[in-house]
Amino acid sequence: MIRVSRLMALPFALVAVAPCFAAEYERSGDWVFYSSAYAADGDVTWSACMVETRSPDGTELMLRLELGTGALSATMSLSNAEWNLGQDSPPFELRAGAGRWVLQGQAEGHALNVAWASDPAFANLLNTLAAANTAVLTTADGRDVAEFSLRGSSQAIGAMTTCAETQAKQGLAQLLAAAANKAE
Repeated sequence: MIRVSRLMALPFALVAVAPCFAAEYERSGDWVFYSSAYAADGDVTWSACMVETRSPDGTELMLRLELGTGALSATMSLSNAEWNLGQDSPPFELRAGAGRWVLQGQAEGHALNVAWASDPAFANLLNTLAAANTAVLTTADGRDVAEFSLRGSSQAIGAMTTCAETQAKQGLAQLLAAAANKAE
């Protein structure tokens, strides 16, 4: 496991005009955890916490946790340069271990974006991806689209969850419950 933290700052003359950025990066097996924070006027705002992996065919799977205006935003993005998705594209399904999720989201061009903000199934998805060996993305009719190795997912997802929980000062379950309450 490789872990690198860095703070990139602008020269003193530019600090008053431009913000500073901080980032964290960790590779674990076939997965990468990274975060980015934005700081302006010395105040660090919420950092986005993300993990991603890529299948052998080039399909990218990214999970992102971010706190905005007091609520958790949990999203999944699947993309492949060869895809040509439209609003009428059928849903995809993701299978890992005994878990199965129908991915309803915004499909456009090369990507499908799924919002999980108020869905407690997101915690189940993270736990399953961390424990299983592979995840398979299929079309609604069951045709395999991509297979993802989950080697290293446990450490990467753990780092993403810790990143979000540390900043929010509460557990992921509480963050998801609060997001669900705000959505009602």
